[in-house]
Amino acid sequence: MNLNAAVATGAAAQVVLIVVFLIATLSKTITHRELGRTISQLGPEALGRHAAIAVISVEMLAVIGLAVAPSALWPRVLIVLLALAFAGAGIRALSRGEKIKCGCFGNGGAVLGWRQVLYLPLWLALAVLAEANPPTWTGQEGLLGLAVALLAMVAWKLRAELRLLRPLREDRMVLPDPTQPEAEVHAA
Repeated sequence: MNLNAAVATGAAAQVVLIVVFLIATLSKTITHRELGRTISQLGPEALGRHAAIAVISVEMLAVIGLAVAPSALWPRVLIVLLALAFAGAGIRALSRGEKIKCGCFGNGGAVLGWRQVLYLPLWLALAVLAEANPPTWTGQEGLLGLAVALLAMVAWKLRAELRLLRPLREDRMVLPDPTQPEAEVHAA
């Protein structure tokens, strides 16, 4: 493989890690209580809330590190540690024989189990690819890319929210102008 293709492969692996973990950490931030409950079901109940905050913080730190320090080793080490923890949670849930709600991407309906175990080689491969051929963007370019990714996510979420508003607009009642003497109420 030539040098340009190798660097492009490493950069692509790093971008996939950034996007997936960015979506995951933002989803978990919104539903952190659910993640805390999930963690409580896996181990000591008292650790649930604190462990949820730690998972979210480590994920966000890894995303920021991957974006602004693209050639640094530590963000990919965090990804590997997170992947091992997620696979461990899947194995723990399987060994207990319980259906424990997964908090991977927020409030989804999936359960912990084989999926987390089977994703482990994927996360490890992406981290190794990114480490073997680290991206060459600067910290400023990484921040710009992160900002673009965040804006794209906001636009995607707004698009979904606007779809919810359409039926509401069609179902609203037309209110009369109270300044008009013969104001009547009509359904739209």
